[in-house]
Amino acid sequence: MPQGKLLKTKAKKSAGSQKRKAVKAKKKSSKGWKTHAAKGRKAGSARVEAATTRAINAKNEAIVCGRAVSAGNTFFLNDIKERGREEMEKGQAERSKREMKGGSNKVTKRLKDQLKKLGKEV
Repeated sequence: MPQGKLLKTKAKKSAGSQKRKAVKAKKKSSKGWKTHAAKGRKAGSARVEAATTRAINAKNEAIVCGRAVSAGNTFFLNDIKERGREEMEKGQAERSKREMKGGSNKVTKRLKDQLKKLGKEV
């Protein structure tokens, strides 16, 4: 009957080899843009923005898919594109109205007033 351990364990790797492995992995270059995850307040707004974008994309995709299935082999998306542009302009108008109402945009308002007095179109 053999004495001692029957199962052989792997040899333990040295600390130096582990450090070299970590440094090598860190030095490995990556292609493309370097991006960093948002933190704190910006992370919340980024999540909201991403969710909004996903919802809009899903809605547009459903509209386009329905149009493609019903039209068969040829269909045009001009009316969908126009509706999207109108929706975007409406959102921009609401945003600018909110900025003017809050009073956070006083400098812009003052400059626009001065340009109007000079007869320039804004």
